[in-house]
Amino acid sequence: MVTALSVGGAELIAMILLSVYGAMRLPPDARVPLHWGGRWGNLQSKQTALIAYPVIGAAIFVLLAVVGLTLPTNSKSAFSPGIFVPIVLCLILLTQVRAIDQARRTDAERGTGAGTEAGTGAGPAR
Repeated sequence: MVTALSVGGAELIAMILLSVYGAMRLPPDARVPLHWGGRWGNLQSKQTALIAYPVIGAAIFVLLAVVGLTLPTNSKSAFSPGIFVPIVLCLILLTQVRAIDQARRTDAERGTGAGTEAGTGAGPAR
């Protein structure tokens, strides 16, 4: 259980860092998909989505950790309910990665990519 919580904690930190990355790289008016609105393609503002992914991840982390710690396990079984913590958080992390990637691609298709001046393609020198 300790290993599962450690991996889950690392994934939660990765979600927070990914949100910081998205906040720095996406333009202020970016729309990020948030797939918890009952349907796919539920576009939210950048700030809402980038805050929602780590908050949802933290809530699920706490819920699954409490369930995993309170359920008795059979000492003869190698199965532990805590194994679901890193699995579920990994799925949320992958969804967040894809959502930020989709927001960046959509922004690039509109011609107003991050670091460009009014869609002219003239961004900062690299």
